[in-house]
Amino acid sequence: MAAAALTGACDPSEPAGSSSPTPRTSRSSSSAVPDGKAAKAILDQAFVGRQELGSGSGALQSQLGNTLPAPDKNVLSVTFAFTCTGNGKVALKFAVNGKNVSSAAHSSTCDRSVFQQSVEVPDPGPITFEADVTGSNNGGFAYAYYTEKKQVP
Repeated sequence: MAAAALTGACDPSEPAGSSSPTPRTSRSSSSAVPDGKAAKAILDQAFVGRQELGSGSGALQSQLGNTLPAPDKNVLSVTFAFTCTGNGKVALKFAVNGKNVSSAAHSSTCDRSVFQQSVEVPDPGPITFEADVTGSNNGGFAYAYYTEKKQVP
């Protein structure tokens, strides 16, 4: 879709004085920094049809994290999913309503595998994950929160 938009903006038939924005270009190289797109695609394929509450992706950094605002009061539990590429190591920890959930802590290798953690939400409140990455930062990551169990009205 973005390629179609850029193609239209670069149309040589447009007059030079056109008010259309000029796209910025940069040289690409084979050693480009990963941006998390490959990791996001892994999660998208693994969780087709699931109700996503929030997500993110990007290049690996030594510390990552995110806080999902309180899910709807009828959400009883949330599935947190995380994947990364680049062969680094990641240590994940979680908090619900500001309280650490030590039983949910997990370590994983950035090998494109998907880590899932069910997080109970007894009272509506924010869910936070923090990740410490060691080893290679030459990879991407993606995470998402999905509705797992809902209270039926």
